[in-house]
Amino acid sequence: MNTQISVGIHILSLLSINEEPLSSKYLASSINSNPTLVRKICKYLRNGKLIESQQGKSGYQLSKPANKITLGDVYQLIQEEEHFLKIHQDTNPKCVVGKNIQSTLDNIYSEVDSKIIKELDQTTIDDLSKQILSR
Repeated sequence: MNTQISVGIHILSLLSINEEPLSSKYLASSINSNPTLVRKICKYLRNGKLIESQQGKSGYQLSKPANKITLGDVYQLIQEEEHFLKIHQDTNPKCVVGKNIQSTLDNIYSEVDSKIIKELDQTTIDDLSKQILSR
């Protein structure tokens, strides 16, 4: 699993505590990354209708209230793999394990993925931002 989900959550949290739109350069400085990565993650978030950028205004802002965006929403938008863990490919079809491991793991991993999303759906960006600000 890569860090892009955490970066997306970071971006949303930062936007939730600021009323004005924030530029990708500003967001990148908080993440300690480059604006190109931020724009890539913002594309996912914009396509998922979690953030918006307005013509004539520089920067991004939330497109819905922070208490309506869950960490599960972010996970589902940004997770690039089919499952939280990869399933190895090209196993030996002549071996009882080799020919059945992929479908067996696929079923198990699908259940785990559902549990991950369910757990992440328990926390909103607003919840997270409040925790951050209280530290």
